[in-house]
Amino acid sequence: MSEPIRFRFWVRRGPGDDPNFSIRFDVRHGKGLLRVARPGVLVDPPARQSGYEERLTPAQVRASRFLHIWDSGRKRQGYVLSRLSDEILLTLPVERWVELGMESDGGFYWLVPRTDEPEPYLDSLEHPEPVGDDETENGPTNPEDESELTSPQADVDEPPVGGLAGGFDRATTLIRHLRRQHGRDLERIQALDQRVHDLEKKLEAARKREVQLRTRVARYQRRLKARESVQQK
Repeated sequence: MSEPIRFRFWVRRGPGDDPNFSIRFDVRHGKGLLRVARPGVLVDPPARQSGYEERLTPAQVRASRFLHIWDSGRKRQGYVLSRLSDEILLTLPVERWVELGMESDGGFYWLVPRTDEPEPYLDSLEHPEPVGDDETENGPTNPEDESELTSPQADVDEPPVGGLAGGFDRATTLIRHLRRQHGRDLERIQALDQRVHDLEKKLEAARKREVQLRTRVARYQRRLKARESVQQK
C-alpha cells in the first residue's frame, strides 16, 4: 500500500474570458508555506496547516511556490507551479476546485493537475477538508462537490447534518477558518504598514535633499548678484 498523502493542493479558475485564479492547500503532516508573487509584498507568510490565496493571474500562479515543512521544521520540500501553462489553466472547469498532484524530475518537484484518484489523508477521520471563501471548514468531502452547504448563512437557515453535534462542529470549524482569515488579513496589513513606513522615510529624505538644494541655489544667486553689482561699479 502506498504512503498516504501528507498534504493536498487545489487550484480554481474564476469566471470570465480573462479569469483570476485561486489556490489553496491543506496539510495533514507538518505545515505548509505558500509563497505568492505579489507586487510590493516581500514578507513570507508564516507556516500553517492550511492556506488560501485568490485573485491571481496565470503568471502569479506559475510563479507561486509551496513549501512543505515537517519533522519540527527539520525537513522541507519545495514544489513549484511553473508547469501550469495558460493552456492548462484556461481548460480548468469554472468555479471548481481541481486537485494538483506531484510530478518530479531530476530532483525537482512540480504541482500539476491530478490524473488519478486521490489517496486518503493521514488522520482523514480527524481533520475536515480545507476551505475557501465559499465553503465552511467542515466542507464537502470532495472540493469539487458544490451540492453541499457553501456559505455561513446556509448553516443558519438549514438544519445541520448529524443533528446538534454536527451543527456545533460546523460552527467551530467556521470560527477557526474566520480566525485564520483574520490572521492573514493582519499579516497583509502589517506588510502594507511597513511599506508605507519605508516610503515615508524616503519621502522625508527627499524633502531634506530638496531643502539643501534650494539653500545652495539661493546662496549661488546672492553671490551672482553681488558679483554683478561689483562689476557695474
